[in-house]
Amino acid sequence: MQIVHNIETFKADWEYASLTLGVFDGIHLGHQALLKKIQIQKDSYKRVLVTYHPHPDLVLGKIKEEYGTEIFTYEEKLALLQKYDIDVVVFLEFTKELANTTAEDYLKKILIDKLKAKFIVIGYDQCFGKNREGNYQFLLEKSKKYNFIVERIEPVLYEGEVVSSSRIRELLKKGEIEKANQLLGKYFFITGTVVKGFQRGRTIGFPTANLDIPTTKVIPKIGVYRGYCEYGGIYYKAMINIGYNPTFNNQLLSVEAHILDFDKMIYGEQIKFHFVDRLRDEKKFSGIEELKEQLQKDKEKTMLLPPCEKCY
Repeated sequence: MQIVHNIETFKADWEYASLTLGVFDGIHLGHQALLKKIQIQKDSYKRVLVTYHPHPDLVLGKIKEEYGTEIFTYEEKLALLQKYDIDVVVFLEFTKELANTTAEDYLKKILIDKLKAKFIVIGYDQCFGKNREGNYQFLLEKSKKYNFIVERIEPVLYEGEVVSSSRIRELLKKGEIEKANQLLGKYFFITGTVVKGFQRGRTIGFPTANLDIPTTKVIPKIGVYRGYCEYGGIYYKAMINIGYNPTFNNQLLSVEAHILDFDKMIYGEQIKFHFVDRLRDEKKFSGIEELKEQLQKDKEKTMLLPPCEKCY
């Protein structure tokens, strides 16, 4: 898969492209339907995905809260896209200048001239260009002028509900991780670098790996979750805690996991936490012994997880 970051200097070495575009935050069931659509075009067409970095909502200031913009970060999205049969991924630098580009200029200068789009497929609510003028009707009107075919896919539904990134964000923040996973078509995961925490877990028999996470990343609701820790291509069962460890009166939010059957020193290394379901709220215990009793119960429930089947 070819990765393009500088569209200004890029020159396509193909004649025609089958292309889709969008933020693709989450690469959920709806996004997957778009990817399938461009994959079934003629073999002679390059399969091209056009997306953005940084996230448009960050640039436009639509989401101001900490920990709440990206379902998957740039690096995570790139890793997920490599699972699909796509030839080229174009990351357009999203700026206010790009946001103010007219739909006509965006279509002509980027999609047609630069990327040689011959077939364009968009989602049911996809728009691009200034004032979101580049919608399906716009593309239909321009298809004869620029000699391309355009298709629009209908909204993808799960149990009667439209699959969307905004809905998945909402579910994650409510702690409804199982429903979010269903709309994603995979387990939600967080990638981070292991850093030293307070190391209290080690003293009570439940050592944890603490993650340093980009502040743009969506973090699920505070609480205790079951899941898996991915390290070195192996998936270990893990009890994942998001919160402030109120028994110890912490002031900073932490994302940490007690990894079962694991005793490696991995400070400074990158790992992933895959979230399966939510066990309980975070709570303040009367003391260390009560905390240990609850952690043992959480561990026993976590041990019941089957081998990881939906991890990416």
